[in-house]
Amino acid sequence: NFSCFDCHGVGAGKSVRLEKLSPALGHVTHWPVYRSKWGAIGTLHRRFGGCNKQVRAKDFKPQGQEYRELEFFLTYMNNGHELNGPGARR
Repeated sequence: NFSCFDCHGVGAGKSVRLEKLSPALGHVTHWPVYRSKWGAIGTLHRRFGGCNKQVRAKDFKPQGQEYRELEFFLTYMNNGHELNGPGARR
């Protein structure tokens, strides 16, 4: 039973599958992002879906209520952080 905080709170900075887990604070400031895995620019909601799939959690509809509320919460928590998107990730 995972929450976002398990990886992006207490696990931030640790490595999982050769990738460093990013902290929740500042996380939304570089989206949209180009990911080489996708071969294109993707949305934060697409990444939410990828996270849910990796931890075997229930996936939600892209642009659905659950992801919009999560995006709102993360954006609110990042008030005051400098926007630096679009970004690029592996």
